[in-house]
Order: sequence, then structure tokens, then C-alpha cells
Amino acid sequence: MNTKKKWKKTCLMLLLILTMLFPAGCGKESLTDVFGLAGIGSGKGDVSCVSGDRYVHNTLSEKQQLVYDEMLHAIINMQENVRLSTTDTEDVKRCYHAICADYGEIFWVDSCSYTEILLFGRPCAVNFTISYAYTPEEVADYRAQMQPVIDEYLERLAACESDYEKTEVLYRKLICEVAYDMSADNNQNILSVFLGKKTVCQGYACAVQYLLQQAGVPCVIITGIAQGQPHAWNMVLLDGDYYYLDATWGNTDFLGESSIAAGSVNYGYLNITSDELFVNHQPQVDFPLVNCDSREANYYVKNKLYFDSWDADAIGAKLSRGFEEKEDSVSLKFADGELLVQAKTYFIDDKHITDYCEKISRIYYVQDEDLHILTIYF
Repeated sequence: MNTKKKWKKTCLMLLLILTMLFPAGCGKESLTDVFGLAGIGSGKGDVSCVSGDRYVHNTLSEKQQLVYDEMLHAIINMQENVRLSTTDTEDVKRCYHAICADYGEIFWVDSCSYTEILLFGRPCAVNFTISYAYTPEEVADYRAQMQPVIDEYLERLAACESDYEKTEVLYRKLICEVAYDMSADNNQNILSVFLGKKTVCQGYACAVQYLLQQAGVPCVIITGIAQGQPHAWNMVLLDGDYYYLDATWGNTDFLGESSIAAGSVNYGYLNITSDELFVNHQPQVDFPLVNCDSREANYYVKNKLYFDSWDADAIGAKLSRGFEEKEDSVSLKFADGELLVQAKTYFIDDKHITDYCEKISRIYYVQDEDLHILTIYF
């Protein structure tokens, strides 16, 4: 993932004579006049808050939420600069990161910067400047091109009977319809997903956040490191509990064509816990994360493919049904590594799978030791 959050800090000293700035009876109005004469954008302290349902926005202080709202208002309206209601540059950086996590649909920002304004050596204001990748006309054109595709996704999600089903449908649909391709154009935003049909982790995470949020499921983009590389995924709220969802790792295309699993959907990263995800993912965000500890909406739990104790016949019945129904594979999740090893030894090494799949002639399998998942390909 190659983020484009370019920050520069410029200190501007206004060396003006005090009596010229603040004549008798002069208050804050004169300071505002000075900013106007200096070409500094005016603040938007009365902007409305439209982000009350956004995860990161709600982790901010009331003061930071106002700064967030001012910055978002400027970005949505494609303003080039705005004076913010803060003198703390850390607020600016944190609020910009928060907007990027809360709004996956923003594809038109190229880079941002801030200017710290000093008056007699002391911070008195911060100006936020945005550079755009496209003109307003180009943005409108891209939106019009994407809308029919977005509408098709949202119509499919609206037909789902539960929020869990929305995550499963979207996870599968994105993986099956959008290829993982590091050379894809605009792969850091939703243009690559809805127009190019090829993307990488950031594109997947932005699309998941945007579509689920539009479908009434609170969702946020999480960035960090996975297997030593920059990565992006999502955290989603289902029936009062948070879960992690990583559509990129659900797409087995990134494993390469030589992999047995290539071309299939890996449901291992659909609605999992913090403990499971953090085995190979490390978040690097400047906002607090809740501990995701529920398994109620996990794919394997929902589909009765999760085993927390040894039951050879119950496990064999799942394999038998998949084989008889001519499924390409059956994937089973176990509560711990010991159960995973026991299942692999019993069904694969000791060939007891033939007790349940009598006419089976060959077996391929993939063992995920991080998530304790055994997938058998028929």
C-alpha cells in the first residue's frame, strides 16, 4: 500500500507592529483581518457534523471533531485551503488520518499539507491545504461512471437478511469480481475497484468501508503491517460486536497461480478476532482500537464449520457432504493448533477420509497454522 499523505510544516512569522494590528478597542476581528490580508483561508467553525456514525470521528475529542469536520467539509467541496479551529498541528495530522479511515470513497485527494502560523513566535492558527488529483469536472465524471456499479453492489446488499450476510456477500463478491493486481491503475482508491476491476489492499479496504457504511453497517479502514509489508484491512461492527475483515487475504490470487488455493475464496479472514488477526497483522494507527473477541459472526461459526472439540464423525460428515455435492473443497476451522494437527493426522495421514468419502481418489490440502484451518480439495 502506497499512501499519499505528504505533510510539510512551514513556520510563518508575522512581524507586524503591535499598534498597527491591535489599535485601542481591537479584538479578535483584527486578527481575522490580518489572516485575510495574508491570503489565509477563512475558518469554517459553523460547518455541520455529518460523521456521527463514523468510528474514528467518535474517538476524537470535541475540539478535534470540529477540526475533522472543517477538514472534511473542505475536501468534499474541493477547497484548496481552510483555516482550522486549532493551533495544534498534531490535531491536523490525527484528524486527516481519521478522515482517511472513516471515508473510503475519497479518491480525489492527491496530497495535503499544513502551515503553522506564528504571531510573535507563538502559534496562533493552522492553515490546511489540499492538492487534488482531478478537477471538479473529472471527479463528477468518475462518480457518474462508478455509480451504476456501486448501485449494483448496494442492491445486492439490501437484499441480505442480516448484517452478517452483508459482510459475507460483499467479501465473496469483491474477491470474485475484482482481481488482486499490484500493477492496477488507481490501486490506492475505489476507482480501481469499481472501474478497473483490479486493485490491491488499499482499494479493497476502501471499497469495503464505503459499501458497508452505505449499507448501514459501521466499518473503518485499518492500516498497518502484514508479513513485513504495508497493508490495509477493515474493522466492522455486527450486532454490537466488532470483528476484523481482510478481503485482500481472502483473495487467493495473491498467492500465485501455482498455489492449489489460487482462484478460490479464503473465508479465514471474514469476521475474526483481534487475537487471530494479530498473529500476522500489526495495526499502525493513531486512534484507539477495541478488542475484537467475539466469534458469533465468524464465517466458520455461522456455517457450522468450527470445531472446539474432537468429533471425528461430525468432521467426517462435513467432508462427506462436500464430496457428495461435488464441491471443489471443504474448509474446517479448529479452536486450537492441537485439534488442527489431530484432524490432519487422522483424515489425511491415516487416510480416514476414505471412511467418509468412499470413492475419493486423490486429495490435496492446505493447512493454515495461524488460523487453525484445514482445507481439503477434492
